[in-house]
Amino acid sequence: MSHIFEACVLRISIPSRAVARPHARLSVPRFATPHLAIAYLAIPYLALPLLALALGAAPAAAIEGGAAGRAGDALAQATVGLGTVTDPGDGLHLSRCTGVLIAPDLILTAAHCVNGDPLGSLVVFFRGSEPVKPVRTARVTARYSPDPGQMTSNVVDVDLNALSLDLAVLRLAEPVRDRVPVPLATDPSRVPRSLRVAGTGVSGRTVGRLRTVGLTPVAASSTGLTVARVNGGRVCFGDSGGPVVGQDRRGLFVWGVASAVLSRQAPCGNLVVIAPAAQVFTSPGMR
Repeated sequence: MSHIFEACVLRISIPSRAVARPHARLSVPRFATPHLAIAYLAIPYLALPLLALALGAAPAAAIEGGAAGRAGDALAQATVGLGTVTDPGDGLHLSRCTGVLIAPDLILTAAHCVNGDPLGSLVVFFRGSEPVKPVRTARVTARYSPDPGQMTSNVVDVDLNALSLDLAVLRLAEPVRDRVPVPLATDPSRVPRSLRVAGTGVSGRTVGRLRTVGLTPVAASSTGLTVARVNGGRVCFGDSGGPVVGQDRRGLFVWGVASAVLSRQAPCGNLVVIAPAAQVFTSPGMR
């Protein structure tokens, strides 16, 4: 599996670049507050030779701590590693992120993972913590920018207006039949007491191993934006767009996606900013 994405970029066709975008294209600012740096979790775009493209073609960090993905875990079986290819004019670029299956043919991730005008995305699922074939293809179908609202407490000192909170939906070329999508939260005002995040990161020349770690919400806004502390670990580059889930008597639901970390030592941090899915999507999945 060391080269699971090797040469898969060659399979991506380049049709019309028309993409449905309910909101304007999102920018991803990088800045610092007086106390904490805000690091966006997408791996920076890298110019790479076409034949060398592989998800994770440069070293990068992933979730630290937590636990390896388990084969019987509903979160692990729906989480994907995501590689998005763009051509800004100086050669092909590849970004690496995480996402989650929310319908048989739809993937939810962070919009800054698919910034620009992508040629296409590569998607890989996991068996436990290990990536498995086949590698699938997908295209951006929508981008959303949730309203950050107003913080309901001053536990975390951060300027919400400076945050780039973003969500994107990708449509798979073919529906997935052997995986169970995770439904979305429907009420952004009901922040779960505990959460989990899954991330794939990258490792060497391949998609990274899937890991999950628990989160404890420490602050939330009036619209569901959540800042959560990582329990016994840190979230890093490559985990952007990773699903953040809660659980109730009906099972798992996607509360949102990991969008940024608040940290004095980027690229990893133990405070995660979560873009809320329920604010944009009002049904248990997008059809």
